[in-house]
Amino acid sequence: MVLGPLDKRVIRTRCQACSRRRIKCEGGSPCAYCVKKRIPCIPPPATKSAGVVFVNDKTHSSSTSTSKLQPKISGQTLTLTVTLPKKVQQPKSSNFLARFFSVFIVRNDFSGGSLDLDGIVASFQSSPSLYHAAIAVGALNASKERLTPVGERRAATVAALSSYRTSLVEFQEEIRCRDVKKNDAALWTTLFLGLFELMYDMTGSGWVKHILYGTSRMLQLRGPESHLTGRGRSFFLTVRIFEISRSLAFSEPTFLNEKPWVELMGKMWVDDVSDWHPKERMYDLMLETQGLGEKVWHVVGEDTEVPSHLVDQALIDLANEGVFLRQTINDWYRNFFDSPVSLENDPWSLLATIYYHAISIYLTGLFDYRAQFNNIPFPNLPHTTIQAHVHSIISQTKLALSTTNLAGALFVFALRVAGARAVSEEQRRGILEMLVEISTRSFVVAEAFKADLEELWWG
Repeated sequence: MVLGPLDKRVIRTRCQACSRRRIKCEGGSPCAYCVKKRIPCIPPPATKSAGVVFVNDKTHSSSTSTSKLQPKISGQTLTLTVTLPKKVQQPKSSNFLARFFSVFIVRNDFSGGSLDLDGIVASFQSSPSLYHAAIAVGALNASKERLTPVGERRAATVAALSSYRTSLVEFQEEIRCRDVKKNDAALWTTLFLGLFELMYDMTGSGWVKHILYGTSRMLQLRGPESHLTGRGRSFFLTVRIFEISRSLAFSEPTFLNEKPWVELMGKMWVDDVSDWHPKERMYDLMLETQGLGEKVWHVVGEDTEVPSHLVDQALIDLANEGVFLRQTINDWYRNFFDSPVSLENDPWSLLATIYYHAISIYLTGLFDYRAQFNNIPFPNLPHTTIQAHVHSIISQTKLALSTTNLAGALFVFALRVAGARAVSEEQRRGILEMLVEISTRSFVVAEAFKADLEELWWG
């Protein structure tokens, strides 16, 4: 018990010998027991602080501090040095929200300048789901800082999962009570929740669900015209590459190849070309390649509905379409390098060329993996050309990861395509190292593609 200043009781102590025997210590020092036993009378050890707490109300202080207390004892000044440990703050949602904008968005550019930050912030008050989704991403990003103490990272992870759950609950309420066609905030919520899944779920299934059944479904409910101008336009231009990547990476159809959405891209640049970039045309070509893949599967699949007597002509038509698409892709590349863009100064041009190399390989794979085209001229590439594309994907992705702030998730599709054609250990090692880097930085979904390639290479 620690006696207070008004407590009139006397502090009594026992020597160590009496303390061990739990007997009364009498007679001063040496005590009667120690004199009788002829042993040294050793006083008790200095007592440790009994629950004295120093409160530091300067919450901005984060370093270890030393303060000096100078109480007067019997006319003398005794200086006591008290070391206050580093203050461990409880994670605050405002910290994670600030991190979302100042760290995550800065380090993970996925919009090329079309991200509507003003619209996002303005929607926080009316959309709790968007607010908590941004906090969840910011907190999860904070949990991945390797130099941060383990306890703080763990707390950030807990905060991320809590905010993610809150966002989902609020989102269900918002779409129940509000008109989806007028709810721009709901679009951003689905995108941020999808980003969270890319950062948290190694399998990629959560991301696919959010993109396919969340973001993409809401875009379709709103219709193409809702995304021709204004904030709907900025969102569509941001999210388009995620839907394209999903459809290519998982060989699944996409609504973006439906006529109204294809026409949207034509209308979008008629009156406003201020934010047009050559990458937009490359995105179109990626969609055309995916659409051709759907047509090929419709003919060669086991459950094809094409009559047998029409199959041969259908295969020839598909091969011709592939040859034409190859020419269009090559024309884009030539025109791109005739333009004044610089790969060193424009990250999105660098990404567009990476996609060019990836889609060139992907187009070949629509045909050379299938025996039905063995005797039909199709857009094939020589082995040396394919290897040149693989080399370009690896070298340019390394450059992008080291010199740009492009989101690592944007490179996963291209690395997977390159991995399917990588033949040397050096190529494979380079691809795996980049997938690990992407996973470590933010997007653990890269682990799924890494595991897929390891299975392909080594069984």
